[in-house]
Amino acid sequence: MNGEPTPLTCESRFPAVTASIAAARRWARDCVEGFGGPLRRHSMIQTTELLVSELITNAIRHGTGPPLVRLTWNGRLLRIAVSDHSDRRPRRRTTRNTEPGGFGLQLLERIALRWGVTPRNPGKTVWVELGLTP
Repeated sequence: MNGEPTPLTCESRFPAVTASIAAARRWARDCVEGFGGPLRRHSMIQTTELLVSELITNAIRHGTGPPLVRLTWNGRLLRIAVSDHSDRRPRRRTTRNTEPGGFGLQLLERIALRWGVTPRNPGKTVWVELGLTP
């Protein structure tokens, strides 16, 4: 044994419809509350809901197939991962403040410790990692 706690994981697949965005937010909140401990004390629930909403929205709009959402808590980092069946990678758009959207990747860059894209067969997984601040 290496002394590392066993990671806690929640995973769910959602239909590729806009109603899944709200459902995924509620599901993510329930998962993080279930992980318990310091996640609740550091108000990670709202941040998790926001990022899950962003990632699943992108998967529904720009991906294919029903998105798979996975949350993993290892005691230090919360990883949010959303997979779809499209090989199309997210790209940062140049947007003006007057536009209604296009800020998703900018949001990830500001909030997350790290984020990235992992190729899958088929598709990809877009993931973010959040850490607890002291």
